[in-house]
Parts: sequence; structure tokens; C-alpha cells
Amino acid sequence: MPEKDLEAYLDELKKISEQISDENIKLADAVSLYKKGMAAADKASGILEKFEQELEIVQDESEE
Repeated sequence: MPEKDLEAYLDELKKISEQISDENIKLADAVSLYKKGMAAADKASGILEKFEQELEIVQDESEE
């Protein structure tokens, strides 16, 4: 299965946020969603770090 892209993780986080905001959510469900959200946030952060590294390389190359 191919890795999700940044936008997919952001969409997942938005959906999780909406679900957790439901005042009728059970605590166990909220905790499970929180864990999924943290995993998605970690993946999104990793993608952003890779983009940042790529941009730094491009910037360094353009300064040479």
C-alpha cells in the first residue's frame, strides 16, 4: 500500500477532530481517535520535515 500524502493525513486529522468534538462520544472512542490522530500528526510532521530538507538542499545549491 502506498504511503499517504500530506493532504491525506491533514484530511484524516480534520475528520478525527470533528469526531472528537462530538459531545456524545464515549471516552474509550475519544482515546482511540486521539491515538490515531497522534499517529497521523507524526506522519504529517515527518513529511513536512522531508520537504524542509529538500528545500534547504535546493536553497544551498542555488547559493553556490
